[in-house]
Amino acid sequence: MFIGLYFSASYMDEKEIVKICYRFAETFEQEFGSLRCRELRPCGFSEDDPPHLCETLTCQAIEFSYLFIRNIALS
Repeated sequence: MFIGLYFSASYMDEKEIVKICYRFAETFEQEFGSLRCRELRPCGFSEDDPPHLCETLTCQAIEFSYLFIRNIALS
């Protein structure tokens, strides 16, 4: 959703934004192995999970997203 909002604020064509979103999803899946939280989260979900179980993955996904968007914006 952020990618759509960010690039529409730059007056990018909607078709180009859609292409970028698909490319983001594809490269994210290549990098992390899935787009589904239940597959990305170690050991799935359990009541006994420690807090912050996804913290490392979340930080990696944020960095990945930032670099992806920055590279698109600079090209």
